[in-house]
Amino acid sequence: MAPRVMSADSHMDLIYLPTDTFTSRMAARWGDAAPHVVERDGRKWWVSRESTLGPYGVYGPGVTGGKRGRILAEAGFATGKQTRPSNPVERREDQERDGVEAEVIYGIIGISRGLFGTGGIADHETLAAVYHAYNQYVAEFNQTEPGRYYGLGCLPNHDGKLAAEELRHCAGLGLHGAVIVPWGAAMPVWHEMWEPLWAAAEDTGLVISFHVFEGGGATVGYEVKGVRHPAVVGSWTVVAPMQMDEICVSVILSGVCERHPRLRLVLGESGIGWLPYILERLDDTYEERLADDLQLPLPPSAYFKRQIYATFQKDFHGVRAMAAIAPDNVMWGSDYPHRDGTWPFSRKAIEEQFRGVDAAIQRKMLWENVRRVYRIER
Repeated sequence: MAPRVMSADSHMDLIYLPTDTFTSRMAARWGDAAPHVVERDGRKWWVSRESTLGPYGVYGPGVTGGKRGRILAEAGFATGKQTRPSNPVERREDQERDGVEAEVIYGIIGISRGLFGTGGIADHETLAAVYHAYNQYVAEFNQTEPGRYYGLGCLPNHDGKLAAEELRHCAGLGLHGAVIVPWGAAMPVWHEMWEPLWAAAEDTGLVISFHVFEGGGATVGYEVKGVRHPAVVGSWTVVAPMQMDEICVSVILSGVCERHPRLRLVLGESGIGWLPYILERLDDTYEERLADDLQLPLPPSAYFKRQIYATFQKDFHGVRAMAAIAPDNVMWGSDYPHRDGTWPFSRKAIEEQFRGVDAAIQRKMLWENVRRVYRIER
């Protein structure tokens, strides 16, 4: 019998949102700062004031390249007209095709820095208002298919107190968690300015998620020092998941997890194959060099096992290693509808990487862990 599957890492994205997502939920005083769609030279774009935020209805440059790209194109993801991810009926059809029962859905995490080399929303007040409106939208979207869609909220990353306030707003909307972008944040996650956010997360019971995004590395990306090259973009695509090592280690060694034992943190789309080495090195380095200064009551890896969780799509060796080290701390995700994911081949991807793995471990990584972490009861 096929295992029950819930994706711990799926996406909505600005490019697929209804055109009135923000204009219908932001006060009139925001005017053309509210993200809206305009047409230029036969193509549609999301804009905010003078900033171009990204394309409408088209997932990124080169979407039709490769096997997955061709399938995405055939499914309508490259037309600039269809927006299946934000259509609850079509999205359900896509998930049923893929064998996925339910999803944790990440939102507009790229809007602060732009998508695929475009600009973003630099004004902090505007960005906070845009996130506030999106959070209302995704709460409504979740209710179109109760038990299937668990869209996360988005938090401003320029002020810890404002992030905490927005997290409480998310809790009031019935969301199960929210994502904050550490790349380009006012201060790194180890800084004390984020204490109000960690405290609010404990109070509300909501999960705080991070997610890979261009910006963690200085030498690779969509554009580096004004230059674009396929090998540079490809290099970033390969190494991006491991950007999460800094986040993982920082929240442990800075005492965030010690001070907030009920805080739950997720490393979104981080992959898991690198975790065994990092956890081993973390404990060893702490014992040999850091214990006198930091004086943590527990070994660093114990905080990971207690409070931190990571998602993966395809990670054959990582599944086996983490099955032995921390099977309760990893969660599979399809990354729908992104090219880096497994849709619509998730059944095949799951079968291949879990072949020979104990059924109890499969249930944890494919279904039980994500529902426990996000406190999904039904």
